[in-house]
Amino acid sequence: MVVIVGMYWVNDDMGGAPTPPRGDGVYRPVLARGDGHMMFLIARSTAFDLDWNFDNDLGRYGDPWNQPRGPGGHKVIPQPLGPPLVWTPLLWAAQGLAMVGNWFGAEIPTHGYTPWHQRFVFLSSALAACFAILLGIRIAGHAIGGRWAPAYAGVAVLLGTSLTYYATYMPSYGHALDALTSAAFLAYWVVTIGRADVRRWIILGGLLGLAMLVRMQELGLGVVVALEIVVAVVRQLRARAPRAAARLVLGGAAVLAIASLVFIPQLLYWKVVYGGYFAVPHVGAYTRLSSPMILELLFSARNGWFSTHPVAYAGVIGLWFLPRRSRLIAAGLLLAVAVQVYLGSTIFDYWGMASYGNRRLCNMTLPLVVGLAALVWRCGRLAARLPRVPRPIWHIVALVILTPFVAWNIWRVRDYKAGKAAPEGLIPTCCEQLPRRFTRPLRAVFQQIGNPFQFPANLVFALRHGVEIQRWDRAVGTYPVMPPLNLIFENKLAGQSGRWRIGFQGTERYLIGTWSQSHEADRRFRWTLEPTVRALIPNLLPNARTVTVWLSPGGAAKPVTLRWNDRVTYEGVLAPGWTPVAFTLDDTEVGDDELSITTELGPFVPPAGTAWPVAREPVGVAVHSVDIVIR
Repeated sequence: MVVIVGMYWVNDDMGGAPTPPRGDGVYRPVLARGDGHMMFLIARSTAFDLDWNFDNDLGRYGDPWNQPRGPGGHKVIPQPLGPPLVWTPLLWAAQGLAMVGNWFGAEIPTHGYTPWHQRFVFLSSALAACFAILLGIRIAGHAIGGRWAPAYAGVAVLLGTSLTYYATYMPSYGHALDALTSAAFLAYWVVTIGRADVRRWIILGGLLGLAMLVRMQELGLGVVVALEIVVAVVRQLRARAPRAAARLVLGGAAVLAIASLVFIPQLLYWKVVYGGYFAVPHVGAYTRLSSPMILELLFSARNGWFSTHPVAYAGVIGLWFLPRRSRLIAAGLLLAVAVQVYLGSTIFDYWGMASYGNRRLCNMTLPLVVGLAALVWRCGRLAARLPRVPRPIWHIVALVILTPFVAWNIWRVRDYKAGKAAPEGLIPTCCEQLPRRFTRPLRAVFQQIGNPFQFPANLVFALRHGVEIQRWDRAVGTYPVMPPLNLIFENKLAGQSGRWRIGFQGTERYLIGTWSQSHEADRRFRWTLEPTVRALIPNLLPNARTVTVWLSPGGAAKPVTLRWNDRVTYEGVLAPGWTPVAFTLDDTEVGDDELSITTELGPFVPPAGTAWPVAREPVGVAVHSVDIVIR
């Protein structure tokens, strides 16, 4: 806790401009950035203006994304209401203390967008993260017993996952509060398993509703209650007690009903801002329930949950090692993790845009602590079979194993202090994100087995496409068609396009087979140097599309066959010059598609008067690009 609060307190942002006053219409962050800026404006408007009209707030403190206007003609902010509701009384307290300080000459501006107000309010994120961990330690002790294993797990998760960043250097986001509210619900569920009294259902419903206010997707946490009820109902029916079974079902319904009541403030917010109680802003093509990208969310180099934070990987694995008496707890927490991973993987930007690790899974903090504690506990049970080894030695072993992951995480988090944005794009995990002294040995390991924390996704990818296991780290996470978010929310994707620049430098990681280097004629291109070569075409959108492949035989006419995921999409003879070979795809899936090009190899002599370079070996066809247009 001291480390987290200390890191939070020494973090200074101020958007690189500490002296200009805030409130002149320019977006100058203090501690609130991005989504956090928007949520703080909701809190400020709620606390000071007593309304949800953000025209004045965005006009005074910055509108970096030019927020659209809702049905009422006012600017809208789509972020959830839960964190601003938590911050509203804290803003009142900060304002009162500021007024007291001003009597003694503090000269704190009272408009609310100040370092004093934000430092006071966002301390809630640092404290929320710590309390979420304490709940995790408490539940780990309840599930497995002992003190050391839960303590080690709690410290490792607090300092070795995304939670570290969102509790300290990006506290204006709601993820630490999400971790706490989700942990509170799951913790109360665990310690009250087996009870069927009214009070339990009311508290469970209230806690679930609070978690939903912070992030609507936390409705999925209710799966643990559903699992418990299903197990209990089956037992009651086997015991021929249908009334008891019916009471359990009614209890589950009560949890859902009470959660819905607690969620009413969010419905009112949508009504005021968007004109409807169920006018959820993040809809359209933003969530694709039938097109999850689970392996990418967990293992890709683009903010993959496990590949970025091995502690999270170990925590989820550890849930399988809880003692037999805690089987229902293990099953419930595993199911909660599975539901949240699935929901996160259906979001258009499964990587979380500018995110440190997978920020949306901070809500799984408690399961990670419990799982990691179970893993440490199991290792301790094995160590107990070697009585001649002193117990302190095993504590040293635990520290030696966990400390590098914690130290690496803190080392990386410090790169993003003072408001520096977290990564948004694909950054291969090997090996620029490691201290230089460790780069050489870890690169040697990577070259042999790939990134072990990307397994099994990297192996599945390698076997499917017939490439080296290291390719996953470099190739998964970049996409040719990336529509703007406003069109995603409105589901207006027809006509959106992108170009996959096969003929340009930098695309080698997507090419399979023997290709030439990038050449220049009247446009950039590559020669195919085998009868059949392939190219990976990543796909983020499950929409029908038109694909155009720009090909040229370079000289004389040449037959060519194109296949898309092994299905023939074109078969014909290319005339001299560049030919746009177009075809339509109605049934597309997200992931990595394969374009296969089959043709004859032969010598090539550049036509007189052209800029084509001389080919020093037999070549197939020249490939410029693959153009994609959503239909």
